[in-house]
Amino acid sequence: MAKRVVISDHTAGRGLSYTQVRVLLLCAGIAFLGLTAGVNYVRRVETVEVAAILLFLPIFVAFVFCDWVGGIVAAVAAAGVYIALRGDAIHAVGFGQFAGVIVSRSIAFAAFGVVGGVANRYVRASLTKLDLYDHVDDATGLYNARFFIEVTELEMSRSRRYESIFSVSSVDIPASTFIGVSRRRRGRVLGEIGLGLRSSVRTVDRVAHAYDGERHRFVVVLPETGVEGVRIFTERLAQRLSALLGIDTITSHAVTFPDHGEALDELRAEFAAIDRAEHPAAPTPLNVVAA
Repeated sequence: MAKRVVISDHTAGRGLSYTQVRVLLLCAGIAFLGLTAGVNYVRRVETVEVAAILLFLPIFVAFVFCDWVGGIVAAVAAAGVYIALRGDAIHAVGFGQFAGVIVSRSIAFAAFGVVGGVANRYVRASLTKLDLYDHVDDATGLYNARFFIEVTELEMSRSRRYESIFSVSSVDIPASTFIGVSRRRRGRVLGEIGLGLRSSVRTVDRVAHAYDGERHRFVVVLPETGVEGVRIFTERLAQRLSALLGIDTITSHAVTFPDHGEALDELRAEFAAIDRAEHPAAPTPLNVVAA
């Protein structure tokens, strides 16, 4: 049974999600439009035209949350507000004097809402797809929890079909190892570990890293490797990381399939819990049972 996993910002283990990108877009867009309106106000541009710039704000917010449909609805509302702001002048000199500027403003509002909404939907779809098929751990450059689940599923299938074996070496580094260490230093150390592991394994081996809030977990999938081979590999890997980090609190485990099938299932369930925390919108890969 996998334990509850809490992913914190202790490790910058993955790229920005769509929600984070949306917040950044909103902040940047609001700041830009606010600054533009402020500059025009200082330059003594007509107050109604300064207000027209600010009317792009609700359109921007609408298409960020509701794509082009929200954008066009907000654009129509903004055009109505703009006409209302021009109401006194229209009443005084007639609509014909302002027809051109009203039409141009309305077209600008509509174009902003539609184009921005379509672009927003494209960005969301792209980021969602990237999140769904993400196999790389940003902190180390190794594979991530999702890839580990998928590759072990493939190895298990291959083992059953061809009556072969494979092993998994697991080494855990406590998160407390990096307490008091700057984010930059921590990232550099994790990157060095990732680079070292990639360069020290066979071409057929697969190395992955995951962080569950309490420990950094490094696993190596070793095809055609038996109990004794994985035991020696794991001992050497633990010793190497202990020497690199100057700690003696590293824990390690070695499992071989099919001999240790239950232990492997437990390890995969733990990594599935990490993957669900990192990719909450994506389904659990393959047939890992939720813990």
